[in-house]
Amino acid sequence: MLRYALFSLFILTTSQLFAQEKPNVLMIVLDDLNDYVGVLDGHPQAKTPNIDRLAKEGVLFTNAHANVPVCQPSRASFMTGISPLRSRMWGFDNWMKNKLLAQATTLPEFFTAKGYISMQSGKVFHSPKKGAWSLMGVKKDYGPIAFNGKKSVPHPLSPKGMRELGALDATFFSLADVPEVPPTDDTPGAKGWYNGSWGGKPFRYVNDTDRDLMTDEKSTIWAKKQLEKLSKQDKVKPFFMAIGLHRPHTPLVVPQKYFDMFPLKIIQTSQIKEKDYSYTYLENNNLKKGRMSRGRKAYLGLVEGYESKELALKKYTQAYLASVAFADDRVGELLEALENSKFANNTIVILFSDHGYNLGEKKYLWKYNLWEETTRVPLIIKAPKYNTNAGKKITHPVSLLDIYPTILSLTGNNVSNLKLNGIQQLDGFSLEPFLKNPKTKLWDGPDAALTVIASWKSQLPERQHLSVRGKRYRYIKYANGNEELYDHKKDPYESYNLASSIEHNYVKQKLSSILNKQLKL
Repeated sequence: MLRYALFSLFILTTSQLFAQEKPNVLMIVLDDLNDYVGVLDGHPQAKTPNIDRLAKEGVLFTNAHANVPVCQPSRASFMTGISPLRSRMWGFDNWMKNKLLAQATTLPEFFTAKGYISMQSGKVFHSPKKGAWSLMGVKKDYGPIAFNGKKSVPHPLSPKGMRELGALDATFFSLADVPEVPPTDDTPGAKGWYNGSWGGKPFRYVNDTDRDLMTDEKSTIWAKKQLEKLSKQDKVKPFFMAIGLHRPHTPLVVPQKYFDMFPLKIIQTSQIKEKDYSYTYLENNNLKKGRMSRGRKAYLGLVEGYESKELALKKYTQAYLASVAFADDRVGELLEALENSKFANNTIVILFSDHGYNLGEKKYLWKYNLWEETTRVPLIIKAPKYNTNAGKKITHPVSLLDIYPTILSLTGNNVSNLKLNGIQQLDGFSLEPFLKNPKTKLWDGPDAALTVIASWKSQLPERQHLSVRGKRYRYIKYANGNEELYDHKKDPYESYNLASSIEHNYVKQKLSSILNKQLKL
């Protein structure tokens, strides 16, 4: 009897392994998360136990960077594997209007063609591509948000100077701060929270435990249900599941319990030096002469809206840290759902953010710049076949362009087989060599990670604002020739621009050469 039971167990186990011969992929994409993560030491008060645990179970890339530090083009790039320098998609337009990107095979389309079930919930693409996924979950919605009876508006508590930024970027309050928008001559006003993109549908909130669920919470529940359904099937196709978490993207609205984790009195704000912006050139290269960047406008609107700059930055930092903690709890739920499924030992987990965010450094409060807090992102890869290297850290600079080829490589696909218009589609490089040997010197990718933002003056790649981040230094070159150079060994907060330093000419020339090489794509 025992022999029969053991034989049956062997047959069951081997049949499951055969059915799941190809590894699954769980891709978790956070939104606007910078290095305010425990394992990245970006902020001493950050609370991210679940992301930290994943880093101990996988490999952490501590020097990973977005190729374009804003949602639309960043996601278009890592979901197609095409460099923004080649697609010339570095602005805010819908990525599907870009001729090259529209022809590309996206990650879900690739896996669907390979016999996978491709599943998505939340915000993965910035603008969804119709038919790209086998199964769609919860739609993107940034809310809850305040409402004036006709449209979404900034919270009534928002500083006046920030309100022209719109409902999302001017809102950073607890769910317990229920908005009450007064009527005007043109609007009836409204009390209570509303969903962001559902035509003014109310979001019910009584307290933290008696309320509607937020989009990120719905997505994690949806993911759990999909894993449960698949676990009950005898013959299971491999899956590629992508879950896009909105937070900590604005509005920085999460339940009160997350704000309570970060008492305002003890909040530490960023390491801001009063003149750390003096030798920067982003404002000099703005859209039109004399026009202020959105990030500078947000910063001034914030600090002028409170009795002190310290209080203003504390309030915003508190809301950001609370939103990060909220997102981390959702990561924990996703990881727990996977661990409780039969797919735990045959699923690659990759977690990252689309770009970072500045919280006051260089008098800047937003994204879309070329400095560390906005370009740097968390990147963790847990691949079961490389679990002997769990907990290792990679300091070599890499970028989000490397995600597509890495996922293909880890699932046994030849990266060079993917062609677009007769040439190789993917511009990034597989990170698998680092997973196999964290000390490897055999990686084929560049020695610095590239980031680009638009100059709005030309469509030529070399006429944009460009940055490369190496192991130690960051080099920035603006469209008009202005330069910035930072030494991260001595100056991790990029407070001192060394571009005019004669003793750093060699470093600047070396990084400039790496930049020029990437421009020749």
